Amino acid sequence: MASTISFSGIGSGIDFNSIRDAIINQRSRPITQLQSKVSSYNFRVDALKQFNGLLATLTTATQNLTSRDVGTGRTPTVADATVATATGTSSANLGSFNLGVTRLATNLAESSRSFSSANAPVLAGGATGATFELRKGGAAPGVEITIDATNNTLAGMRDAINAKNAGVTASIVDLTGDGTQQQLVLSSAATGASGRVELVETSATGTAANLNLRALNPPDGDFAKLDAKFSINGLELTRSTNNVSDAVAGLNITLKKAGSTAIEVTQSSEIEEKLTAYTTAYNAVQDFITEQYKKDPLNRPTGILAGDPALRNVQRQLTALTGIRSLDNGGALDSLAQIGINSDKNGRLELNKTTLSESLQANTGDVRALLFGKTAGETGVFQSSYAITNGLSDSVTGSVQTAINGYQSSAKTLNNTILSRTEILNSMRDSLSRRFAAADAAIGQLNGQGSSLAGIIKSLRSNNN
Repeated sequence: MASTISFSGIGSGIDFNSIRDAIINQRSRPITQLQSKVSSYNFRVDALKQFNGLLATLTTATQNLTSRDVGTGRTPTVADATVATATGTSSANLGSFNLGVTRLATNLAESSRSFSSANAPVLAGGATGATFELRKGGAAPGVEITIDATNNTLAGMRDAINAKNAGVTASIVDLTGDGTQQQLVLSSAATGASGRVELVETSATGTAANLNLRALNPPDGDFAKLDAKFSINGLELTRSTNNVSDAVAGLNITLKKAGSTAIEVTQSSEIEEKLTAYTTAYNAVQDFITEQYKKDPLNRPTGILAGDPALRNVQRQLTALTGIRSLDNGGALDSLAQIGINSDKNGRLELNKTTLSESLQANTGDVRALLFGKTAGETGVFQSSYAITNGLSDSVTGSVQTAINGYQSSAKTLNNTILSRTEILNSMRDSLSRRFAAADAAIGQLNGQGSSLAGIIKSLRSNNN
């Protein structure tokens, strides 16, 4: 009778690898569940970091509305910006005036007579040395230079002047291009009569006369013409510079060219700009929250933070922001709604610029008091708002950062558990591999013995026949 024991393949013919892997996979399910939870925590951390960034922007926008400088700015508008430009400070008076520019402030420029080369001597007659001063605004004493045997050339005088850094630049100009007519040119760095720097000989060698310096600008040598000349509402003024900060209180006017223009000084739009930035930042936070609660086809929220305690806390605080009132700010207004800020049906803020403009025109002081208090001892809306937003978004102690820290800590704990359990499973895999290898070898040996026994039985049957 044929043997009923039959094995295929090596050893036992049993797929012990599949058995081992099935056991390991079964034992790995809790680890997979922990890994899924870690991934969920990491997704929440990423989303909360994005959310906290939006809250930080809102906090900054809120803090910007607590500055007592907000609303004090002035905006000067120049009708013809090619004639002049202007900037203003809070001390500028509101209103308009006419500016007329007759001439701009310029730099003194002088030139010597022509010399045959840059190496031609400059000392007059038989002089062996001469002293000069570089005098600013015509005032003595000036910065002293000496011309002697070591630098008695046109180039030597140029270098001696430039080495002093006295507010004037010396250069040599070749009039004809063939090197036979070289002139020393002096250009003052500062504009105006008071900014001019002149080269004056203090010795009696006649070297200055030999140089024969003449004014290129102004060509008639009238230094007063180096000053800017302009008028404010017909009142004529002169200044040594084209940047005029002491003609109209609170205004810095830069003269650009001769001509006339009107300048109007108005209240800056800073309050509107900062309130717009605040509503934009607030709405970005609100939109993020709304996005978390968008529904899928099965009416389930799609956002990773939907229902998250940190998100719900921010929702409550945002609602509190919109309802803040300031009853002790020192002004006649007590809510943002009175200056045009209201919530729509989706919880977003809207700024009615017309209402805000009317409030500012009626009494800018009341609007500023509403924002941050009429005096430093009084409280406006945005001191309270800042306390709320900063408590949410602070990068160390904020409630959202606390939630981030919590999820990161939980993820770290789970990762340690996963690592520990994975090590146990790896040990189990190794143990099963060894045991199954031994079983496979033992079963293979039994199969071999069965084959031998079948051969003996077959042989005995043949002999009986």
